[in-house]
Amino acid sequence: MIVNIDQNLCTGCGFCGDICPRHIMETITQNDEKNVIVSPERSHLCMKCGHCAAVCPSSCIKVNGLKSEDFIPFKESGIHSDQLLSLFSQRRSIRRYKNKRISRDKIQQIVEAAHRAPTGTASRSTGIIVIDNPQILSIFSEHVYKIYEDLEKSLKNPIARFFIKRQIGKNKFMALLDFVMPGMKWYIHWYKQGKSNEILRDCPALMLFHSPIFEPMGAENCLVSAFHAIMMAQVEGIGTCFNDLIPPACNMAPETRKLLDLPEDREVYASITMGYSKYRFKQMPQRKLAEFRYID
Repeated sequence: MIVNIDQNLCTGCGFCGDICPRHIMETITQNDEKNVIVSPERSHLCMKCGHCAAVCPSSCIKVNGLKSEDFIPFKESGIHSDQLLSLFSQRRSIRRYKNKRISRDKIQQIVEAAHRAPTGTASRSTGIIVIDNPQILSIFSEHVYKIYEDLEKSLKNPIARFFIKRQIGKNKFMALLDFVMPGMKWYIHWYKQGKSNEILRDCPALMLFHSPIFEPMGAENCLVSAFHAIMMAQVEGIGTCFNDLIPPACNMAPETRKLLDLPEDREVYASITMGYSKYRFKQMPQRKLAEFRYID
């Protein structure tokens, strides 16, 4: 049984069954007393989200795989809406970094924020790889540029173009041709000349988010974890930038996967470069979505 209820402590309030998305706990009446039981028909549907144990006023529920010490008392955040909006408004993508190492303590704080990201299907399968060793970052850069240089050559071959389009789909293929590769041509040129590293931006740390390839919401889980990470980095005074050029390079080449020690059943779905911003922004452009409306 995944969920266990201590009937000696249970008050029959039914909070657990009401909050459970699959109503695994149900309240029954026996001898004019309410009792909460685990549904034998739905017990196997438990996602181990822990909501039942978290809401229980008598702490009588145990979920296999979730330790009691992993639950902490709930506290009000103390953060006001204007403070949170200010944090969101002032965050910018940082693409130029100081030559300054980020302490492991600060990286650990960022990872702690990522740990607390919500996940689809209540899965806790997201993994994080951090590269903050300059030598390994240099080797990693060589791998990434080699992959894109090979891709640039392949796209000149009609047969190769056909199979690439078939593999990644029409929309991604058009984005590759119209947006990624025109800039990548210059990135490769500057990298070979030793002028700049426009893929990693000479970042002092790189954070990669990976998930099992068969995880239904693996890509989404990685992106949400990465978002948590960039906001904590902002609080810690560290700049970040989402980088969509890096994940495909991590997944495609065997030598890159070996460097990352990435298991065969996992792929990288999100990456962020991190470092202290080389420049200080003086003003922030206002952003708005393409549309917002109610349907009455």
